Amino acid sequence: MEIIIDNFKPKITRPFKRKNEYWVKLILPEGEEYIMKFKTPLEAEDAIYGMLDDLQVYGGKVKLRLREGNVIEDIEVLELYKPSAKELLDEYFTD
Repeated sequence: MEIIIDNFKPKITRPFKRKNEYWVKLILPEGEEYIMKFKTPLEAEDAIYGMLDDLQVYGGKVKLRLREGNVIEDIEVLELYKPSAKELLDEYFTD
């Protein structure tokens, strides 16, 4: 099943071992949970500090290919909502 989520800004858990895999949970503000599975802890860490880090900080529009149990088989970032430096400075000085 494929779904598109417009404002995908998950909280990401640390990898945890389940059977012979390493799982990472992606928890959305609405309470929905998705799971990504990896073969090694290094693969999981690479995903967290790579693409998933940008999504956690900025959010974006993604297309997820899911299988049973909300397990993500593939994630495609369609758009990353990364603000410009000016927007970041404006936000910093107005808060």
